[in-house]
Amino acid sequence: MLLGACAKGQEAESTPPQLAEADYPGALATTLTGPDFMARQRLHGTARGREIGGEVVLQKQGDALTLIGLTPFSTKAFVAKQQGAEVKVDVFAPEGKLPFPPRFMLLDVHRVQFLGLPGAPLADGTHRGEVGEEKVTEVWQGGALLERRFERKDGKPGGEIVVTYEGGGMKDGALPSRLKLVNGWFGYEIAVETLQWQPL
Repeated sequence: MLLGACAKGQEAESTPPQLAEADYPGALATTLTGPDFMARQRLHGTARGREIGGEVVLQKQGDALTLIGLTPFSTKAFVAKQQGAEVKVDVFAPEGKLPFPPRFMLLDVHRVQFLGLPGAPLADGTHRGEVGEEKVTEVWQGGALLERRFERKDGKPGGEIVVTYEGGGMKDGALPSRLKLVNGWFGYEIAVETLQWQPL
């Protein structure tokens, strides 16, 4: 999903400082709801003055989640594995080739799929609540999630993360063919196209 980008795009004239894992607040879900699946996704967007793009493979089995970032040559740029509260990340790309740390990408995946309001599917309309230290707003229609927004309760960082689920929304935990994530906290936006979705 979020989800994140693995390949370096065109450099801006002046490259912003690298982001560190500690810069991105939020906690990963340790219990992963929804069906087990494997998905291959194509990503394209902009991050802090650079164009970014690439492909990822995402697999969920129970409470285990694996995110594999691929280079333009279909080799592994990184592998991030989560089992409950434990996360292991292996980075194979040269230093500076990733636009932001793999944990950012894992958090984006979780915000897209696992860090929503309880009780899904919700009734048609707009719903608001809190998940951890964040305010969450969701828009539902016909049993499908159309939009999800995140704001930090302490306002640090300011702004919103907005996920828009296109093509009828996310229903029963299955990602739509396209979604868009706009991260107002760190100034990047990513369009995600699901090329392949396989239930496990």
